Amino acid sequence: MIAVRHIPHDMNISQLPRLCDEESMKVHFEQQMRRERHPGDDRLIRSLQIRHIRYKPGRYAMVLYDIDFHNSSDRTAYPRTWYVRTFKKGKSAAEFQEAQERHWQEGGPHSLILHMADLECIAWGFPSDRKIASLPQLIDVHYLRHHVLPVLLEPHRLESWDITMLHTEVIHYVPEHTCTMRVTTSLQHPKTLTSTSFTVFGKIFANPHSQLSFYNWQQLWNSPDRTSGTLVIPEPLHFDQETNTVWQSSLHGTPLSHYPLSDPRMCGWLEKAGTALARLHHTPIHSLPSNPVLDIQTRLHEAIETLVFLRPSAQDSLNDVSSSLADQTACWSSGPMVTLHGDPHRKNLFLENQTVGLIDLDSLSSGPPLCDVGSCLASIWYRVALGEISTALARVLSVKFLHGYQRTVSIEFNEAEVCWSIALFLVIEQAARCATTFKANRLDIIDHLVHMAKSLLEERTLLGDPLEQKQPCLLVPPHSF
Repeated sequence: MIAVRHIPHDMNISQLPRLCDEESMKVHFEQQMRRERHPGDDRLIRSLQIRHIRYKPGRYAMVLYDIDFHNSSDRTAYPRTWYVRTFKKGKSAAEFQEAQERHWQEGGPHSLILHMADLECIAWGFPSDRKIASLPQLIDVHYLRHHVLPVLLEPHRLESWDITMLHTEVIHYVPEHTCTMRVTTSLQHPKTLTSTSFTVFGKIFANPHSQLSFYNWQQLWNSPDRTSGTLVIPEPLHFDQETNTVWQSSLHGTPLSHYPLSDPRMCGWLEKAGTALARLHHTPIHSLPSNPVLDIQTRLHEAIETLVFLRPSAQDSLNDVSSSLADQTACWSSGPMVTLHGDPHRKNLFLENQTVGLIDLDSLSSGPPLCDVGSCLASIWYRVALGEISTALARVLSVKFLHGYQRTVSIEFNEAEVCWSIALFLVIEQAARCATTFKANRLDIIDHLVHMAKSLLEERTLLGDPLEQKQPCLLVPPHSF
């Protein structure tokens, strides 16, 4: 849950402080539902907590809440996920009318959409969603049992087996963007009574281009590196056009984000992660879209504008870093275009059988390799600003990752290019997220992130001459960690 400490004063989203006040929103939801509820429905809210905030300065905000209901007559608990979205003054009523009509046409209960007129907001109760219209089908057990699972089970010759148990669990939900669900089934052969289990993941998108993402993922699955076992990824199983959902197998392992970066084994794991990313980059895929981060000037401008708005004291240093980054964009266009992952952070790097695999492959795109490399390494340096690791360890881990990468493919980087890419993503990804997620202490570390970016641009080196060192795992003594 998010402990909101710093709330910006945004004249275009004046309701933001109330949306971030859990006690105030608890009262507001209770009052709203009291007006909406049917006779005999005496639900009250036991607790309300903020799970996620998405904030676009001057434009809108979305807040995702976990609300625990209870009914005083039978003491039944009603846990429910809701999100609230702001609208411009005078616009929410028309948006609410349109949302209701669309929701009724889809057969959803009207009680899952609330108009908070005094806040100029609309609230959607899961699985109702403003942009993901087919989300209710994804969690519909009947739809899964009769329309999805037969297709998924057929290649395994399990379609004739009886489904004795079906369990669904929402793993990740980003309102108006995507939702990932795990489906676990127990199966029994009708004659031999042999039992087995089957687990798949479904990811539904608001993006209408997800079928192309599935097609690209299939190309990766059929690539030589994957079929030979040197590239480990989950299998894309099925694209459900009716719900715009990609179904995939699971990897049997643990994400690297489960372990602290200070774990002594992390050096070796990140070296393997560098190798895995290099193999992905080395795999050609047809019809890939260009990565949106390629428009550096636009991304930089948007990030700096947001950061200056929320952190005006850092304006001078932000402008200096922005100018330095913009002056060195030539290294972005040098070198080949490769198959990019798009989000190569530790949560998407899976440790399985002493190798590292890649998950979350629905955003493959084309671009320079430093796009993924810089993003991955910036997520490690971000932990320095949080106080979780030292700068010395961040340098060591970066070097080990690069060792694994560069010994796998012929692509070569010089240190200045790597430092530039890390600095870029410290600003446009890490600092920008700190400014808009409202997590505790995140605004406080923006200055540190900008300072690290500036230092990397000035030093133009990671650790002496690290990219020439091939073997040692620890390039600084352990006590300096």
